[in-house]
Amino acid sequence: MRKTSLAVFAVIFTVAAHAQSNEATPPTSLMKAPDAFARMSADQARESEAYTLGVQAVLWGMQWVKAGQSFRLFSRPLPGGQERSPYDPLPHGVNVWGHAQRLLNSNTRLIETPNTETLYSIILVDLKEGPVVIVHPDFGDRYFRTSIWDLHSDTHTISQKQDGGKPSPYVVVPVGWSGEIPAGLKRIDVRSRYVQFAPHIAVTGQDDLAKVHVLQSGLKMIALKDWGKTNAELQPGQPMRPIRRPGTTTPDELLFFEELGETLKDLTVRDDETGFARQLQAIGITAKEGFQFDKLDAPTVAGLKRAVLDGQTLAAHKARDLFPLQPGGTWAVGYDQTSLDNWLDRAGTGFGYVWGDLASEILFPQVRADAAGQPLNGSNKYVLHFPPGQLPPARYWRISMYDIEGFFANNPINRYGIGNMAEKLESEADGGLTIAIQHDPPSKDKQANWLPAPAEGFFMVMRLYQPEERMYRGEYIVPSVQKVR
Repeated sequence: MRKTSLAVFAVIFTVAAHAQSNEATPPTSLMKAPDAFARMSADQARESEAYTLGVQAVLWGMQWVKAGQSFRLFSRPLPGGQERSPYDPLPHGVNVWGHAQRLLNSNTRLIETPNTETLYSIILVDLKEGPVVIVHPDFGDRYFRTSIWDLHSDTHTISQKQDGGKPSPYVVVPVGWSGEIPAGLKRIDVRSRYVQFAPHIAVTGQDDLAKVHVLQSGLKMIALKDWGKTNAELQPGQPMRPIRRPGTTTPDELLFFEELGETLKDLTVRDDETGFARQLQAIGITAKEGFQFDKLDAPTVAGLKRAVLDGQTLAAHKARDLFPLQPGGTWAVGYDQTSLDNWLDRAGTGFGYVWGDLASEILFPQVRADAAGQPLNGSNKYVLHFPPGQLPPARYWRISMYDIEGFFANNPINRYGIGNMAEKLESEADGGLTIAIQHDPPSKDKQANWLPAPAEGFFMVMRLYQPEERMYRGEYIVPSVQKVR
């Protein structure tokens, strides 16, 4: 019936076109069908289709693959006989806590762009057996923030700003779960089987560490089925399965799609993206069976090999361009890099940082160039001057120094950041503040405000904890970094 209808329509359309043949043909942007068809062979068309879908698949799933890799890295057991480092916040298992006991330094390269003003705790939880309840101790007026990230890379937060110094217990529920939630529990829904909880607790210096250790011991994770009964803490869980199937036939060039296929098995795609997920079956990516490389023809494989490279390159460029420069300034500020609808932004966040935090809790201005637009380099000397009354507008602020790869650099005073939390900065007579940024030590009268730089290229990230509203309104411009002549 449908073929007949289409044929009748074609006849009517042809007759109508013939009747108007004496009139000028309206312009069209479309190629004639024979010309469009002749541009490619069937194999070339299949390769182009695979390439087009493949690039979008890389952008769509980049953050999820990076999250899957990170979860496995964080939960990987320590080698036999190796003791946990006191700097290490990683859990090295599933359903177990990892607590950093000391502030990170240049010898610890576990997490890109770390900080030295909070101690990290991390637990990776498996929700296969049902929801869990997270319990926090009483932090009083001490800053804390627990970031919650799932494989889908959605961000949730429990914090002093949102929940007060003594948060209520929260139950974390996988999408699709149905059951009763006891009274007194707040609820967070997540989109994957595995979820990471990462409390950050403020430290005001080495003498403050012991107090923070006590607070870390008050963090508890309890299965909902045990809540109000035994309240027993979670037992260690089974390791995550490998992100690449043992014995996979997927070639090295396409292992990104292998890892995406395995990651999809553990998350629930949003309803508005399931249509795209179904399209990916044409290039072997399935949500249930993983990546089906053996079912792909040669043109499709060729298109995907190009796509996986170009998709990652696009993500890498976006990672450097996620945060726009402040108007009239040189510091870049992003206001929301969580749960993104824009796949390119999502890929850039994943490729460069894995996850984002809620902008309502913390902002991360960063700078890579001086006032003249030249890349920052330790062969030069710089100053960052805050005029009177123009210190960063936040409860706490701190500027961290990183080498070009995003890690701390060794320096003679073991200082990796500077701000209003731990250091006793020396203001000028008029109330202004100048930070000396250089590789070699400055004169003694400037060392209190010295932020040591690597010998070569570097960048800096300013963390604004509980920012003031004027930051969101764009009313505060971070001063430019000035090269000393």
